[in-house]
This record gives sequence, structure tokens and C-alpha cells, in this order.
Amino acid sequence: MQSGSVKLFNTLLSGAAAIALLTSPVSAQEVGDNENIIVYEISFFDIYNPVTALDMVRQVPAFSVNSGGNARGFGGNAGNVLINGERPSTKSTSLEELLQRIPAERVQKIELVTGAVSGLDMRGQIRIVNVTLVEGDTKTKTTWSFQVTKWPKRVIPSGEITQSFKALGADVTLGIQRNAAARRRTETRNLFNVGADLFESRAARSQTQFGEWQPHFNIAKKFNDDNALNLNGKYWSWVWRRTRVEETDSVSTGLSQFDRFDFSSADNTGTGIEIGGDYEHKFNDKKSVKFIFLQRSDRRESDNLFETFDTGGFARATRVISSQANNESILRSVYNWERNDKNSFEASIEGAFNWLKSGLDIAADTGSGFTAIVLPTSNTKVREKRAEAAVSWIAKPYSGWTFETGVKYEISEISQSGDATNARVLKYWKPNFSTIWERNKRDQIRFNLQRNVGQLNFNDFATNIDIIDNQTNVGNIQLLPDASWDASISFERKFGKKGVLTLNASHSWISDVRDLVPINNLFDAPGNIGNGKAWQMSANARIPTDKFGLKNGILTLAGGFGDSAVTDPLTGLTRVQSFRVDDFYRVDFRQELTNWKMAWGFDYFQRSASQGAFLFSQRKNYNGPGDLDFFVETTKVKGATIRFTVENIFNPTNFRERFDFNGTRNLGIVRQTEFREQNSGLMFRLSLRGTF
Repeated sequence: MQSGSVKLFNTLLSGAAAIALLTSPVSAQEVGDNENIIVYEISFFDIYNPVTALDMVRQVPAFSVNSGGNARGFGGNAGNVLINGERPSTKSTSLEELLQRIPAERVQKIELVTGAVSGLDMRGQIRIVNVTLVEGDTKTKTTWSFQVTKWPKRVIPSGEITQSFKALGADVTLGIQRNAAARRRTETRNLFNVGADLFESRAARSQTQFGEWQPHFNIAKKFNDDNALNLNGKYWSWVWRRTRVEETDSVSTGLSQFDRFDFSSADNTGTGIEIGGDYEHKFNDKKSVKFIFLQRSDRRESDNLFETFDTGGFARATRVISSQANNESILRSVYNWERNDKNSFEASIEGAFNWLKSGLDIAADTGSGFTAIVLPTSNTKVREKRAEAAVSWIAKPYSGWTFETGVKYEISEISQSGDATNARVLKYWKPNFSTIWERNKRDQIRFNLQRNVGQLNFNDFATNIDIIDNQTNVGNIQLLPDASWDASISFERKFGKKGVLTLNASHSWISDVRDLVPINNLFDAPGNIGNGKAWQMSANARIPTDKFGLKNGILTLAGGFGDSAVTDPLTGLTRVQSFRVDDFYRVDFRQELTNWKMAWGFDYFQRSASQGAFLFSQRKNYNGPGDLDFFVETTKVKGATIRFTVENIFNPTNFRERFDFNGTRNLGIVRQTEFREQNSGLMFRLSLRGTF
């Protein structure tokens, strides 16, 4: 559903796109041996004074880093950055973190790959960046970062230090990272009866504190031209705490009177470890095989207490204690055969064993001690054995044309024990086809059609509860992954050395749509609600501003709008899919002040509302004036970047409208309406990062 602000922005974006299409002849970077690869030499990034590989990748035209999903397995979680042509064999470390640890002087070149290319692990991506490092670099290098964030009422430091060196012929990186945050939130809630009269007003404030330590390592060993080994690992230990207080006043005939005081505290801790790696063997220049493994496990504990005091003192309390343990084990093998310059083949097999063990204990106290509350599927264990086989073929029958076709077959066995028991086998075929037409040196047209199958979140098989929102979602042992046929077409035009315009349209036909379903007319649960569809149109324009009087500036405009439809399981009427956001726009600007070795800029983001349909309520979330951030940075200190950022300048408000029904939602009898406003406040951040 398109908002007025998004319509206005799309009009402006269309005008900017027209300017981009009609101005500036193309002057692209060097094209490599493959017409789908654009090479950016180091000199292209000199103007930005980069310190790390991340500084360089962020300036590649028409590209933004995407670390991929965090679903189970490797095949469906492809990020869009390769390092020396290889995909990092880790899931819990973001691509931004990996690139931040590579000094700029270690980068030989950066390649933008805009289509299927044999020998590179595209894994479903239509656009990737390949960072090529300098070979034979034996110098010991240290990268570091340190930042201080001024949150409302808190000042929190964080940072990282890593060291890269040679040992026994291997490239070794050791480091430790400290992540921290201290978000403070203020909140008001006003409740109205069916006559639109205010009868209750609430004011709350909450303070969270998060801290995490992450030691990590990476070892890369090239034995010879035909064999290479990569190993990586990390350990993490974190603590998250929250204190929340809320005062409630009852309102009658315009007069407010104290009703109750709510206090809640949360104490959450967790630890985890991940070990991954890959071994590649090249049979010859045309054939190679790679073996990938990953072992990941983590555990978390949570203790939450909610207490209510009224005019008579203590009224009631609820304690929620939960625990969760996860494990993921993956083995994957990939075989590549580059038959000739026009044909290449890839075959892969992936196997995984995953499990989750979840426990939830709830007790209530009304003055005589805690008594257990029993909810369905509170204590459960879910196991999955999964296998996937895939083949793909890349063909270049004509100059300027690239075709990729393939098919995947997935089979999984999921079993559940504990409070609920179930076992089933799921099987899916996932074919795909894509074509890329390089119309000329500046224009590219892409088409893609594929069947995608969503990944199940094991947390949806277990019950979870939100006391503050009075919402319980029970585990659903019948949950299925959603599946969809997705079609998209894109047009891209390059203009100048740095300008790019991309237009995209997509449509999805979805079966087993993931949403919320009623359980015994008592609870909500994640579930499937039948067939649905969704579409979106978007545009992205990266516009150099030199011709508009702002030298060495880049203005990026992005926006999109769309809609979705599904049949509501309660009312039988068509509505949008819950929690989906299709309309958005973004404005980014950065200008290099080269004579001063400085840069400044801003970014602004806004999106449309999201809606949620529950058993006993209906909700709508939307933001106020949008999120505006401003930064200024300097590289005057050799080997370092100093950056000052102001975030949440407009102190954007998150609004929520909640309609609670008397009975189930399909009866349409509204009991009360709640309007909530949340603010997180202005933030200031001073960041320093560098290498030596």
C-alpha cells in the first residue's frame, strides 16, 4: 500500500533517473577478460583515502554489501562479496567485519561481477564484488577500531583489534572484538474505549545494556597452485540486561488518577562457538572441487521478572525463565568444470544436522507465592536432517548474452519431541533460469525466474511470550516453509565513471504463506495461511554531483513501492501479508573534500507501515519523520580515519495502533484501541579506525 510520501519520492526519483539517462556519456572502468566483470584498480579509490577494504567496497558504483541470510545451511545464505574469488566459510561474521579487517594496502584490485561467471561462487547472486589481495605479502599488519557512542543517559565504548602475519607459510589473522550498546527508550500508551473516550494512560521508560566479547581467528594456507586450505573460528560471550518502569493512570471525565506501577527486569546471557573452513583442490585449469564444513553451537539463558504495584502495594508478579541451545553441523562439496569459454558446469551436495532445545517456565504470584502456568509446547526439542543436491550450467552462446539454468533438490526430515511430538519428511524441487543481455557498454538487462523455498526458524516450533504486550505465540508443530515462484527483470545504465541507474520489477507467486494462525481459538502461532502474491517496483540512481556544483560528490536515491495479498484465515477476506513492508525510500549523499582530506554526508531513510493480524487484535506500525544521520570524517592522520556521526537527528517516533477485539478478530467487535509512541533519542558517535 503506497503512502503519499513514497509517491512523492518516486516522482522525484523518476526525475533524477531521467536526468541520469539523458546526461553524461558512459566512461566505464576497465572491462576484464570477461565482459561481465568490471575491474576497479586501486587508483579509482584514491580520492576516498581508504584505510580498509571496506572503505573501498562501499564506493563501488551500484553496489551495497549484503551478508546474506542467517537461515540454516550454506546454499541459501549467499553473501555478495568474495575474497580472492572465495566465499568466506562463516555465517556468524558479517562481510563488513571481514572487510574491515583487511588493510587497504593489501588490496590489489576490486572486481564488480554483473552476471554469472564460471569459476566464481555466485550461488544465486546476480551481482557480486570480488576483492583480490596482493600475493606474497609477508608484512605483519594490525587493524584497529575504537568508537565511543553517546546514547541517551549512557556513554559506551567498543572496538576491535586484529593482527595479520605469516606463520609456517600460512596467512594468519588473530583478533578480539568488543560490541556494546545501551539503548534507552521512552514510551507512551493511550487506551480508548469503543466510544473513543480515553480511559487509561501509560508512560514508560526502559534502559538496556548489551556487551559482547568475540575472540576470532583465520588461517589461510596455499600448499601449491592446486591445493588451498582456509580455517576460521570465533567464540562469543554476551550479556543483555533491561530495566523497565511504567506508570499507569486511569482517566475518567478528563481527570487522571494513579492506578498502578509496573516494574520489569530482564537478565539474558549467552555463549557460542563457530568453527568453519574449506579445502579446495584443482585437478587442472578446468576442473576443481571444494569441501566446506561448519560447526556452530550456542546457548542462552533468560530470567525475566514483571511486578505490578497498585495503591494497595504489591498486586501481582510474573516470572519467565527460558533457556535455549542450538546446534548446526554442515558439510558441503562443490565441483566446478569450465568446459570452455562459453560453457561451465557446477554440481554441489550439502548435508546438515541441526537441532534446537528450548525450555520455558512461567509462574505467577498474586501474593501467596509463585504458581506455575502451563502453556503448550513450552519445552521441546526439534531435530532436522537435511540434504540438498544442485546442478547448474552457465552458457555464453553469443557475445553480450549470458544464460544460467539449474535445479536444486532438497529433502529434510524434521522431528519434534517434548511437550509436542511430530515427524515428517519435506521434499522440494527448486529450478532456476536467468539471462543477462549486455546491450552495449553502458546498458544491461537482466531477467530471472526461480523457485525459492523459505527456511524454517526452529524458534517458531517453541512457545514464546511477551508479558508487556500481553501476547503469547505458541509453537506450531505443523509449520511448513513457504515456497514461491519469483520473477524479476532489471534494467541498468552506467553514465560517467561513477553514475549508475537501476530499475527493477519483481513478482512472486507464493504457496503456504507464512503468517499467524489461530490455535484452538486461544493462541496465535506462526503458521501457513494458503496462497498469496506480492510485487514490487524499485529504482536506484547513483548520481555524481560535479555538474551541479558539488565537486566529488555522490548522491544516491533509492525507492520502491509494491503490495501483497493473501486470504485472511479468520475473516476470509483479502488483506496484505502480516509484517511485510514494500514501500520505502532512501537518500544518501557523500562529498570528498580532497584538499582537506575530509568528507561529509548524510543519509535519510523512510518506509511505509507494516500490519499484523492476530487472533484477538490487529496492529499497524509506522514511523514519524524518518531516520536522518549526518557524518563528517577526516583521514589527515596517516593510516587512520576519524569519523563523527550524529544519528536519529529527527528523533523519529515509532507509532503503533492496536485494536483489541471482544472475542476473536473475525467477530469485528472492538473492545479498546491503543495508540503507542516510542522514541530512542539522539545519538552521537566518535569512531576511529586504522592500520599500522
